[in-house]
Amino acid sequence: MADYYATTRSNYFGVKDEKAFLAWAESTELGVQRREDPDHGNLFMIYSDQEKGAWPNYVYNEEKDDFDEVEVIPELAKHLKDGHVAILLEIGSEKLRYLVGVASAVNCRGEQVYVDLDAIYKKAGKLGDVVTRAEY
Repeated sequence: MADYYATTRSNYFGVKDEKAFLAWAESTELGVQRREDPDHGNLFMIYSDQEKGAWPNYVYNEEKDDFDEVEVIPELAKHLKDGHVAILLEIGSEKLRYLVGVASAVNCRGEQVYVDLDAIYKKAGKLGDVVTRAEY
């Protein structure tokens, strides 16, 4: 059986409190890149710093010697500046068994939108009767 490996990244977005955001990102096993924008000041991009690359669902808690569940998108929303939208992308695969492509967007109020590659199957069904899935 193959393992799922992914690559993730976000767009650049502004945060309310840089120190609090950076501490949260580190505790959530997220890598961070900073970029100075002439119109918006410091902007940040995040990516998964976990071994298999997917957005974290769990992070190790040394004090408890166990894993804590994390929800990146709702937690990230709390750090966003008003008016900024974070877009999180993930592409991945389990060898050729299946391919994944998802994108989520969130604002500081926690409002979200989501799209994924599987949406193509519904659209393709409008073109013909026989649409097989690209997986095995």
